[in-house]
Amino acid sequence: MRDDMFKVIVERPRWGASHAASPKLKRTLHPDTRHIGMKRHAKIGAPYTKGLNENLAPLVRYLRRQRGRHWDVVFSEICASLDTGSTVKMHVRQHIEDFVLTRISVGRNGEWMFEGEVLGRKGRWFRRRELFVDPRDGILKDIAVLEALLATGQSDGKGVTA
Repeated sequence: MRDDMFKVIVERPRWGASHAASPKLKRTLHPDTRHIGMKRHAKIGAPYTKGLNENLAPLVRYLRRQRGRHWDVVFSEICASLDTGSTVKMHVRQHIEDFVLTRISVGRNGEWMFEGEVLGRKGRWFRRRELFVDPRDGILKDIAVLEALLATGQSDGKGVTA
């Protein structure tokens, strides 16, 4: 992982224009208005909010390139660059779960589970991720592999098998 990955991900300008214009009463929609509170003015004058713009594309590209590697090694490289000493770095580390399904466990009957729900069960929705960690070997793999494994529905007591 790049040593400057933190700067590449975080340092990007915020989106959104400036805040609401000056609260001049002559600019209000109703000419008979004598007073307008700042909260109402901000809501009327700037109905959008400024927000942070996280550039997570470098992190996603890095994770995609790590397919086929052991997850523990990949995650330790990420942790070396993004330590927990900074709130922003910790926030970026939390975004990893948006792209990688990491906590898959094997249930009593050999079914694969995530957060207490059986994966692949009809009528269940899981947020789509691009990659997953295979609980059999700990290797980072593409989510298409998981979908193919779940579609076959074969189980050997140690999880879904291909």
